[in-house]
Amino acid sequence: MLVSHHQPPRAPAMSSSNNGYDIDDRYWEVASRLAVHEAMCEERSKNIDDRLVKIESGIEKINQWGILIGFTLICSMAGILVTLLLK
Repeated sequence: MLVSHHQPPRAPAMSSSNNGYDIDDRYWEVASRLAVHEAMCEERSKNIDDRLVKIESGIEKINQWGILIGFTLICSMAGILVTLLLK
């Protein structure tokens, strides 16, 4: 998601009795922190997707090797059985 740097016109500042900041300043602080948070989440999401692709690729390779080893064992056992039966 792209973050727009265009800011709407500011409303007149209203003072807040809580912490000395006016509401307008708090609004822009929250908007700025939210934009940073969105960028961080987007980066994390991309990293997680990349890692999942690598994990899926590894699992696919393990699956292929398992099938190959299973096929080899079955053929070997069948060969041993045929050899014993023809003796």
